[in-house]
Amino acid sequence: MKRSFLLLLAVVMGAFLLTYTSCKKEIHPTNPTSENYRLLSYTTIISTNMVAPIMPVQLITENYRFEYDGNNRVSRIFFTSNDSNKVHAGRAMMRMDFTYVQDTIFKKHTDLSTNQVMEKDTFILNISGQIKDAYFPNEVHNFTYFGALLATEFVTYRDTNTTLTGKLTYSSDAADMHYRFFDGNIAVKFPDSAVVPYIAPPPYKYRDTGVVLPLSVSYAVTTPGLVPTTTAKVLNGFADQISGFFEDKITVNAVDFDGNILRTGYWPAGYSAKQFYDFYDFWANRPCDYLQLGSFTTYGVNIYPNKHMIASITSSYNKTSISYTIDADSKVTNETVITKDSTLKNTVTQNIKFQYEYH
Repeated sequence: MKRSFLLLLAVVMGAFLLTYTSCKKEIHPTNPTSENYRLLSYTTIISTNMVAPIMPVQLITENYRFEYDGNNRVSRIFFTSNDSNKVHAGRAMMRMDFTYVQDTIFKKHTDLSTNQVMEKDTFILNISGQIKDAYFPNEVHNFTYFGALLATEFVTYRDTNTTLTGKLTYSSDAADMHYRFFDGNIAVKFPDSAVVPYIAPPPYKYRDTGVVLPLSVSYAVTTPGLVPTTTAKVLNGFADQISGFFEDKITVNAVDFDGNILRTGYWPAGYSAKQFYDFYDFWANRPCDYLQLGSFTTYGVNIYPNKHMIASITSSYNKTSISYTIDADSKVTNETVITKDSTLKNTVTQNIKFQYEYH
């Protein structure tokens, strides 16, 4: 999922290692929410307790409200937030519009305070109606499936035309995902153009030019809490592969033989070597499942059609635990999401309350 509803919390947190096996027997299954109910809105209150390092953290309140078209597809999402970072970026009062054209979903983000379009995304569907390609301004996700469940996900970060691509592999049974694996191998591709740093006279200070091989490449690896380490190499081509990286941020810079500068590429922190998913075997999946909720607000559709509701997500550096309150109509009314780092000191808590409409 994009940027990822889950990855956002993982970047904030440290490292948590947990080995867990599950052999639960399915008992007292509950029925999914009736199709006559659909999600109208939800409000989430996000509180963060930072102990190491100690720092003040804002209490964040966010709200999502949904509108649907005649085919019961998400057509519009209104979003508000008091997050100071989103206020500063012009993303605290947003309208997200979804347009469906054959095998394509177009999504447009508009800042309601200025009526400025902030972002445009495009999602391509396969013949089964599943998202196979997701294009965002700075990244691309390509999905394949085992039937209904995810099989692989290629993630490419391409902010400045120097692209870094990694492959995520999912394992599952017939009902639910088990693991997501990342082998730490990242493919790097450089563009065939660079930037001449200065040309006189003004105002023409920069221009693009062709690249002359070889390239002098510098890889900077930033481990949380440590000083970045840099590795330099000479590359007689436009492609490279690096390995052994998991949770660290990677920044790639290069210059060609004539000293022209290639645009910087990056790979964000937060992808662990292995991520484990555990589910409530006695709760059938339904709207507002944690995975489904993140997919719904990102894509307008659910890319996680697991049989059961997610209970926890565990990586080598944190654990996210999810609990639900379900009413007599089998609807999720409240959800509590707690993410703890490896020290069990730094904690992010989301308290989410849902409202539905009958249609």
